[in-house]
Amino acid sequence: MLRSLWLEGRHGDRRPPLDRDIEVDVAVAGAGIAGLTTALLLEREGLTVAVLEMRHVGAGATGYTTAKLSSLHGLTYTKLAKSLGRDSARTYGEANEAGIARVFALADELGIDCDLRRKPNYTYAEPGSDPDEVRQEALLARELGLPASYVEELDLPFPVAGAVQFDEQGEFHPVRYLDGLAAALRGPIFEGTTATGVGSGGVKTARGHRVRAEHVVVATHLSFLDRGLYFARCHPERSYVVAGRVADRPAGMYLSTESPAHSIRAHGDWLLVGGESHKTGQANAAERYERLSAWARDRFGLEPELRWATQDHMPVDGVPYVGRHDPVSSNLWVATGFRKWGLAMGTAAAELLTALITGREHPWVALFDPNRVRARAGAPTFAKENANVAYHFVADRVLKHGAPRCTHLGCLLDWNAAERTWDCPCHGSRFATGGEVIEGPAVRPLHTPPPPPS
Repeated sequence: MLRSLWLEGRHGDRRPPLDRDIEVDVAVAGAGIAGLTTALLLEREGLTVAVLEMRHVGAGATGYTTAKLSSLHGLTYTKLAKSLGRDSARTYGEANEAGIARVFALADELGIDCDLRRKPNYTYAEPGSDPDEVRQEALLARELGLPASYVEELDLPFPVAGAVQFDEQGEFHPVRYLDGLAAALRGPIFEGTTATGVGSGGVKTARGHRVRAEHVVVATHLSFLDRGLYFARCHPERSYVVAGRVADRPAGMYLSTESPAHSIRAHGDWLLVGGESHKTGQANAAERYERLSAWARDRFGLEPELRWATQDHMPVDGVPYVGRHDPVSSNLWVATGFRKWGLAMGTAAAELLTALITGREHPWVALFDPNRVRARAGAPTFAKENANVAYHFVADRVLKHGAPRCTHLGCLLDWNAAERTWDCPCHGSRFATGGEVIEGPAVRPLHTPPPPPS
């Protein structure tokens, strides 16, 4: 069944959409973990806040994650130290550790029942791989002040060549956590409300209503505003999850270094296995689900009962964009490009945005500055990904017939038969069969979507 474990059994009335013009200190677009945490922290600073959400709380990436709270992100520290320096790598780890701590603190303070617990997280190398990569990652992370060690054995039902271990990481039920944050907000959350533009008067919505606000935070996974060019400075990837109930479940959380990587974690009786990522609109989703199911069946004897996919935006230099949205917008803020690790980092982003909006200095500003220029670290990826976009923009007009055009910049969409959506291979916008927007940066629906291919 194509649905997320985190949204199973979730009932209750949806919040009404915005039906009038309102005025607040801050308008937040996006009701995922970054948006709701930012709204809560800003309210605690005495500001009035309204949240606008295109669908419903938890409908975006937070509701379709594997729900790991961790500062161990594959072999990130080795890569960051090489491209940006050890100080930047240290700051990246510090921010993610702070995000983990903040989730635990808020869950405790607000009494949120979300199955939150401490767990070790591992990045492991498959047999036949060079264990020096994970050994060096562990050594470097330890030197950077992170809870890292190198281990050679795990409680997985297959051997590994070696692994990085981070202690005192976390796992939880992300949608229950979001519901707890939402319940704690004093200001309104307007569901079914699509933000379509930002101007001097605040946020404009698809139904014509406006939120007048001194500050606007764009926490919509990828900015729906073309200013800032985030659609060109990130590329979108889809990753898959299969889940089933098995008797023997490993105790930690795991990610392999192979390509494509595999992610593993348990939740109650369930075992979640993720992986098979690819650029949005550029692979057969049904085949990816089948390959992932076969891997899970072979390694764990898992028969999938649920399956789902998520989308992530990968920044060109490997660091999220958190701060001022663009050079000419003084009170417009953004948090995007979390590259598959948006739970701890999204929470840390809320802390940074709160400091910036309230005029406080913060030690993370320079690393995550959305208007940074890092030619050496980001230029090769920028060139590669935008060449890929240019190819699809031109070649698909020859190769595809009858495909609708994305309402963002006009790329021809790819039919995703497994999830019954139209996916954009250029910048990752996705549309339902009726034409509704599921993922941005597009904000306008398909006017006359063709019938799905048989």
